[in-house]
Amino acid sequence: MTASNDTISWPARRMAPPRNVATGGSARRWMLRAGLLLAGLGAVALWLYPLFGFLSSAWMPHLLAGDLRPAGDAFDQALHGYALRALGNSLWVALVVGTITVPFGAWLAWLRVRSDLFCRGWIEPGVWLLLIFPDFFLASGWMLLAAPIGPLAGWPWAQHAAQLLLGPVGIVLTLSLKTVPYVYLVAQGSLANSSAALQEAARVHGLSQLRQLRLALATLLPALAAGFAIAYAESLRNFAVVATLGASSGFTMGTYAIYQAVNGMPLNFPLAAAASWLLLTLVLPAMALQWSVSRRAAQHQTLGPRHRPAARVALGRSHQVVHAALLAALAGFALVLPTAAALGTAWPRNGWSGIADTLPALFAAVGYSLEMALVTATATVLAALPLAWLIARPGRIGRLLDVLLLAMMGLPLIVLAAAYLQAYNQPYAPLYGGSVLLGMAYVALAVPASSRVLLGPVAQLHRSLADAARVHGVAGTRMLRQVHLPLLAGPLFHSWLLAALTIAFELPASELLYPAGHPPLAVALLQYAGGFQLRQQARLQVLGMIVLLGFALLARLAYQRITPAAWRRQGRMETPSP
Repeated sequence: MTASNDTISWPARRMAPPRNVATGGSARRWMLRAGLLLAGLGAVALWLYPLFGFLSSAWMPHLLAGDLRPAGDAFDQALHGYALRALGNSLWVALVVGTITVPFGAWLAWLRVRSDLFCRGWIEPGVWLLLIFPDFFLASGWMLLAAPIGPLAGWPWAQHAAQLLLGPVGIVLTLSLKTVPYVYLVAQGSLANSSAALQEAARVHGLSQLRQLRLALATLLPALAAGFAIAYAESLRNFAVVATLGASSGFTMGTYAIYQAVNGMPLNFPLAAAASWLLLTLVLPAMALQWSVSRRAAQHQTLGPRHRPAARVALGRSHQVVHAALLAALAGFALVLPTAAALGTAWPRNGWSGIADTLPALFAAVGYSLEMALVTATATVLAALPLAWLIARPGRIGRLLDVLLLAMMGLPLIVLAAAYLQAYNQPYAPLYGGSVLLGMAYVALAVPASSRVLLGPVAQLHRSLADAARVHGVAGTRMLRQVHLPLLAGPLFHSWLLAALTIAFELPASELLYPAGHPPLAVALLQYAGGFQLRQQARLQVLGMIVLLGFALLARLAYQRITPAAWRRQGRMETPSP
């Protein structure tokens, strides 16, 4: 009887959780709720409040002051005169950039993945170097190349030809060079997964070279459409290149029209908000194109259980020489020429005494940018990690956050900067004019991309890790330090470094929100360009690149020295050899 009672009562005792387990579960629930509350408050302060107030001012100009009276003349202003011409320029420039970028990016990807070009190993490092090279440094290089004191001053014909880069030609070329890496990256994956069965079927049926090319392009259509959409959208939202090359030549685009509306006198936030709405609608054709192609993506699926990668194309000696020469010309034009122009202009011709007088101002601009980058990149990672964890969890909250952060990544940066200028220049939120507001803008701009970088590694952390740690008495901060941090050390460092370098070269928010007397690197560079202080501009460009590249190397060395080797191995998800 006793044994029977014990047998019957055993499941009941098994189902009842111990007191400490129940207490721990309750504490975790309260921590989750507190984290969700903090994330909600942060989202409101960083994105929702400023963007809602700014974009709503196109219909209700004094909404943030409590005045709900509507006014519809902002769109009338945006659809006439200067703002309309700027938006038209944005549209045709984005279309031209997308048209130029797609074949160049596909050509680079084809050379890297599908050809036996002898120098194909250099393509990918060059693409990544072009990707991280700031866009306004390229534009500044064209300005210095065409300057009267530039390296082409002794060749009037070459200097006259270089002046063609000051204006729409230079804007299109710079944006094309900056968006080629995106097309390369999406086309590279499709080419790497292309099947040898298509090549064999084309040869069996005796298809001509033209038909084979059309068949290959059809299989690449989703990737090419995605690349065009990225190049088109990035061109529409760019501000730095337009502010550098367009302002001096009188050629303006939508982002610069928004900037002038909130930076001139009198301030016209309703016009800027209306222009922002119209600029956002210009992105819709690219989204519609990508959606239309993705609906038919099943027609282009070639990766299956019997997949065999396509063989590399053997290039003849003459083709090898031609492709290598074109690659060298592209690298020289995109990277070497702007850098050489800055070095040639910055080089002292009357001795080093003049440089000593200009170095304090240059170091002040670089130092302020570096200081802000260190602080705000740390805050960015601290905010992006819990956001990535929430997105990785199943449920509506994660899906909603994912959609919101993706929308923030597609938002033109000048729109968010203008929203901060309006929202935090109110009597109840007097943050304008200080480093705090600029730091908030930096964090708001960098968190979406940082959360995407951390999303993959965080999603790979299985729940059983935490359960096993609690079974062995590891909980709280010990679990974070001994279980999660070793696995996330590498992604956290790379996310922090990417955020720091992005913030150090940021222009739109810096131009509108920087504290008086403390211009960051990008703002100081633009000020020197606008004041035709070309030697100062070139020296700041060279100094900025040297200091920040040195900072990246030192940060990498510090990470390798400070972080335990076991953490780095686990952060790379490596499996120890038996």
